Amino acid sequence: MRMAFYGTLRQGAANHYEVRNIEGEWSTGTVRGWLYEITWGPADGFPGITLDAHAPPVEVDVLAGPGVEKNLGRIDDFEGPGYRRVSVAVTLLDGTLLDGTVVEAEIYEADPEA
Repeated sequence: MRMAFYGTLRQGAANHYEVRNIEGEWSTGTVRGWLYEITWGPADGFPGITLDAHAPPVEVDVLAGPGVEKNLGRIDDFEGPGYRRVSVAVTLLDGTLLDGTVVEAEIYEADPEA
């Protein structure tokens, strides 16, 4: 299982400590969407994304491995009601043989109904 992070859970970001010890391998990729600061509801002041296949690419950090599924409930709780977890296509960008490969990952999209 894979999880894509675009905001405060990315490597080096303020809340990365929440996911840094999860068993798995990190890579970099992009998703298509609109990145912005949320200005409503429980996620007010935090980054959000609205996925859109026609939007520009947004860089994400991708964590892949058995630890992701084991920690989904905890990550869901951390993200809270301002986000919904959805599947997304991620284009990997590591400069390795996987460069350009499209994989499926989970991501937390801003929930406008929150």
